[in-house]
Amino acid sequence: MKNKKKLIANLIILISLIIFIAIMITSFGDIEEIIINLKNVDIKYLLIIVGLLIIYLILWPLSLALIMKKEAPEVKLVREYQISATEFFFNGITPFSSGGQPFQVYSMSKVGIKVSKSTSIIMINFIIYQIVINIFSVLSIALYFNRIKDTISNFIYLAFIGFVINFIVLIFLLLVAISKKTGVILHKFLAWLGHFKLFNKINNIIPSFDQYVIDTQAAFKEISKKWKTVLLSTLLKIIALAIFYMIPFFGIKALGLDVSYNEIFYVIAMTCFALTMVVWLPTPGSSGGAEFAFSAIFVGLALNDGLSLSLMLIWRFATYYLVMIYGLIIYLIMERGIKKDENRNNNRCILPEHKRGSDISNDIGEET
Repeated sequence: MKNKKKLIANLIILISLIIFIAIMITSFGDIEEIIINLKNVDIKYLLIIVGLLIIYLILWPLSLALIMKKEAPEVKLVREYQISATEFFFNGITPFSSGGQPFQVYSMSKVGIKVSKSTSIIMINFIIYQIVINIFSVLSIALYFNRIKDTISNFIYLAFIGFVINFIVLIFLLLVAISKKTGVILHKFLAWLGHFKLFNKINNIIPSFDQYVIDTQAAFKEISKKWKTVLLSTLLKIIALAIFYMIPFFGIKALGLDVSYNEIFYVIAMTCFALTMVVWLPTPGSSGGAEFAFSAIFVGLALNDGLSLSLMLIWRFATYYLVMIYGLIIYLIMERGIKKDENRNNNRCILPEHKRGSDISNDIGEET
């Protein structure tokens, strides 16, 4: 009941943000021009966007599903994939994209994966994610920092803050994972802060932090043992994220602008900058900030305000709203499948022993 109330509250916030964004668009751009731009889009490039989106939706969850399969081979791969894909919905409706991981741990427990193991799986996936995000960030800064800085000179500090946050998170994870002393030092530091009245509530989170350190170190040990799976998952994430970041390029093409294919890597870097600028924003899917950052950056690629806002609408609808709807559909299918599995197992328990074998054979036939 409590989780349902949180879900409803997050959806209300999301709908409010959508209304705010719609008002913002009508305030900063000519709505008639935007409508004309969207009516005249080249369908060919929209189909390319749909194709790229489908590939992204397949590859991104597959990365986590492969880790789950290695850790829990007894669970069906299709179920592991569904659990992985639910993050599209639960990350999309929660601040800081924080809802996906707790729900995935909960879902894994429903299919028989212990919480200790599921936490380790999620932690491995998160470490891989942070490594991949930082790879794209470093390459974007190294190759296109000056060019993008000239475009968004007034907002470059926001992108810098986002890059620093991602880098600090990765370094923190690695230090905690590699060095036991880091965990001990941080525990002592938190305990010391807890002696002060202003920070006495920190004492309540110290046990959770200690468990987090244990989980992170256990996850890192698993990475070293299963490096082939981890490497494959990392490559899948790199490919998926590159596809995700290049979608705006074909959005520009769809709007009829003659942009050279040589600019595709620049567009990937621009999209990386736009999303990194708002990584610290505590709204579902960084709504509001993501739209503003994207429009501000892409104005610099020979786009006027109307074209920039039109591109932003195509990009946001494809990479946020459609992705979130897909995650919701997968979640509903998964819940139904898990209930069927539970009912099937309950019925099997009360069947006479001589009928159980035929029931299992039927199950195998259905799965096939």
